[in-house]
Amino acid sequence: MDGIRSRAGILFSLSITTLVFFNYLYFLKWYQFSGSRLWVAGLILLSAPFALMAFRDYRSILLPTTILAVYCLYTVAGYFVFRTLEFDIRYLYQFVLTAAPFFAAGVLAGRRPAGIVVVALISGGTLLLALPIAWIHYGSLWDGDDFRDILGIPQIPGRAPYYSYYQLVAYGVALGAIPVFVWLLTRVRAIALVTGLAVTLLLAELGSRTIFFLLPVVFTVLVFRTKGMVNAVIFFGLSAALVVGVFYAPIGRNLSVVQRMEGETERYEQGAIFRPKTDDHNPYNAAGAFDTGDGADHRTWSRRTLFDFAFKGWLSSPATIAFGHGLGSFSLDLTGVYPGWLLAPHDGEIYPHNWILEAGYEGGMIAVVLLGLVLVFPFWRILLQWQTSPGALSIAGMYLLIFGAAFLSGGLVLNYTLFFLCGATISAQARAADG
Repeated sequence: MDGIRSRAGILFSLSITTLVFFNYLYFLKWYQFSGSRLWVAGLILLSAPFALMAFRDYRSILLPTTILAVYCLYTVAGYFVFRTLEFDIRYLYQFVLTAAPFFAAGVLAGRRPAGIVVVALISGGTLLLALPIAWIHYGSLWDGDDFRDILGIPQIPGRAPYYSYYQLVAYGVALGAIPVFVWLLTRVRAIALVTGLAVTLLLAELGSRTIFFLLPVVFTVLVFRTKGMVNAVIFFGLSAALVVGVFYAPIGRNLSVVQRMEGETERYEQGAIFRPKTDDHNPYNAAGAFDTGDGADHRTWSRRTLFDFAFKGWLSSPATIAFGHGLGSFSLDLTGVYPGWLLAPHDGEIYPHNWILEAGYEGGMIAVVLLGLVLVFPFWRILLQWQTSPGALSIAGMYLLIFGAAFLSGGLVLNYTLFFLCGATISAQARAADG
């Protein structure tokens, strides 16, 4: 019976990780055995009861689970307190079906870290193979608009195509590189450091600024965790030199990440990102929006605008500082300032791209504290339990990457990977400490 439970635990870890990465990162869509995700859901349903029966030491996850439950209950209550007719209850369903269930799934999957690591390796490795294919087919290493044809990502009828495939590929490559980096650190340190620098340089060509800056930090933390401070300082210095070289060396001027940042700066200089309504009494008025008065329609947006709007709205009154405006309110309120911009604000499709500002704007300081305790708990566990396995350390590195990205990208309600890897990191670390 124990053997069945152990094998079911691996199956559950593999299948639930496939589902999580499928939903959030999109880079497993070409692994479909059929036209749906039902086969993955079927594997999860079959293996979950056995994985649950095999789980031990529930006390190790009792504290973060309790805090997460309080955060969810508080958010649900706030939704109904602040709700107006424009609020779409589907947004509440999405929140309820993301935070707690995917955290719990991560806890079960983390007891068998190999499943998470294997999916990350397969997906990241496949994306690395797809890059030279793109080079041969299109004559360049990276062409974001056409790359979806190689990945075989299906287009959903009636929805606009998703053009940021470069970000999804960068996430996939980075997550797959983390367990490889950890494995190399335990065997050949020099090769590990060179590999880390090479992956960082590759990300510069892929163009994802968030992952390009974050992955060297993750690698540095992993070096410190396994090889000590001296080696971590050496690697961080090499990474810093590489990043500086990308932006200032002549050979790096054509890399995608440099062109993307320079293009965004040029758009800012051209004129208005948004033109907010004129309302001197509007506490959400983001006064930092640019306007040249040329009448042109610069319909791009920046994180500066979203950050500014969220921060000012959160601190607009003592009540909002403590309790926020309610789940889903950010999109609705933002539409009131920039009318006609959002197609479906009641679906919460726009968010601040920062988990603290999102939790603060919609749930106030109470939500920030509760959610912050949950998200920071894995790092406390890692520092407290120094002995760990390579698999647990790999998952911790993946979580650090996703946690860092949550300060600059993505929202909370559909961030499956954040909650999933949070639970997996706590569970895997606890199991490693138990031996």
